[in-house]
Parts: sequence; structure tokens; C-alpha cells
Amino acid sequence: MNYQQNKFKKFLSLLDQHSPQDGPNLTSNKNFATFKASATHGRKPMVERSAIWIVGQGQKFCYVGDKKYDYSPGIVMVLFFPTPLEFEVVKASPESPFLTAGVAIDMGGLADVLLKLDRLDGAPAKPLSSDPSSIFSVSLNDYLLDPFIRLFESLSDPRDAAMLGDAIVDEIYYRLLCDDRGSELRYLLQQRGEIQRISRAVEYIHQNLDQPVSVEGLADMVHMGQTSFYENFKSVMHVTPLQYAKSVKLFEAQKLIREGKKANEAGYLVGYNSPAQFSREYKRHFGFAPSAT
Repeated sequence: MNYQQNKFKKFLSLLDQHSPQDGPNLTSNKNFATFKASATHGRKPMVERSAIWIVGQGQKFCYVGDKKYDYSPGIVMVLFFPTPLEFEVVKASPESPFLTAGVAIDMGGLADVLLKLDRLDGAPAKPLSSDPSSIFSVSLNDYLLDPFIRLFESLSDPRDAAMLGDAIVDEIYYRLLCDDRGSELRYLLQQRGEIQRISRAVEYIHQNLDQPVSVEGLADMVHMGQTSFYENFKSVMHVTPLQYAKSVKLFEAQKLIREGKKANEAGYLVGYNSPAQFSREYKRHFGFAPSAT
């Protein structure tokens, strides 16, 4: 165990205090939120945002492609890119709900921290082995737990939140990059290898949801061969480019429908010109028709 129990109890108390309702709970810091579930449930699809998560209580599993990830106390989960996945809450109750706190990852802010580290330490050497996945976990320690606690505490004073919030988030990035896997993560995130090209493809998909997506078009855009792009994308994101694009488009359509758009209009806005195809793929993905959203 790499963290002090009394600190973890304080973190859990603050997490509970800032999680008044089931589901996401936003805070006055736009980069900081909590999530609560008072009951277990089976696998559900979602798109998880880029974030660093610390679980305070309960347990859930996340499934991405053929990978299974454990979200439980003592584990820090990190997602570098928005990721379509399925999740199930396996340990939660009204008396002891599943609780987690997350700091959104801003790639620009993270890049600034990386640049400062490189100036101090020099660029890290290529690790002997490296996992290109955009999702990974590390063990919780006091160095990561302390700034999460201070970020919660800053919320009690609007001036503290405004003045200290960004600096504390930067410290969380720094502590993560100085973890046992820090050199591997730094190498992964810098402009080396293929992950930067995959990042550009992911960004394009999110910024052009109404446009058709093809492996050929994405590969050309990032100056890679189709086979190499396909294999590298799946290594990083755990799903194929077309599976990723379809999940992101369908979740955006669900959001639009919940905001009041008609199903056909929502489908059109995310690139579906055929209402029948949109309805069919929506039902296959979520388990219910757009009209039941």
C-alpha cells in the first residue's frame, strides 16, 4: 500500500461530500468532477472522457475491445483519449455507493508539463518495452492523493478554486509523469512513434462527426499506410477506426436526442443519411430504439 489510510479516509469524505447525486457531479472547476452509483448494474456502453480517475469506494469494470480494466480503490485509471467502452458497476449500494473523482486531461496543459520536465531532466530514453495503449493504470500513492485532496479543499472558497485549481491540476499531471511508469508515459506522450498520428485521427473524428469516415481517408490524412494505420490505431484505442467513429457518432446522436433533437435530425448531424440505417445501428449499439431514448 503506497498511501496513508488517514489521507484516503479524508479523500473519501470529500468525495462523498461532492457527490450529491447518482451519475456525474460537476464542480466549480471545469476540469474536476465526481461520479456516483448507488446500485450495481450490468454492462452499458458509454464514451469515457480523457481523464485521471481515483476510485474512493466500490468497484466497476470497464471493457475496451478485448481488454478488461478494474476500477477499484487503490488504483488510478488514466485515459489519454475519449474512449468508447462498456462498463459495469459490480460493487455498490445506497449505503456504500461507488464513488470516483476525475481530473480531465488537457493535452495542451500536459504538454507544457512534459516540456518543463524535459528541460530539467532531458528527454527520456526509449523504454525497453512500451505499451502503446491509451488506457493504463497505476497504483495510488500519496503523491497523487495529496493534490486530489487539495483540489477538493479549494472548492470551498471560490477565490482559492480560481487561483489554485489550474496549478493543482498541473501538479497531478507532474506526479503522474513521475510515477514508476513515468519515463514510459513521457516517451509515449512525446512526439515519437505513431501515437501522435493516432491522436490527430481521433481529433479529426470528433471535430467532423457529420462527415463519412474511412480507413483510407484517415490514413492519408496522417500520412500512414492503410495497414500500418489500422494496426496502430487498434493498438492504441483497442478498437478499429470505424468501430471508434461509429461509437462516437452514436453517443453524440444520443446526446442530441436528449437535448430535444428529432431522431432523424440527430442521425443526419452525425453523418447518417439513411434514417433506417441510423435507427438500426442505434438500437444495436444501445439496446433500444432512438424513439425510446
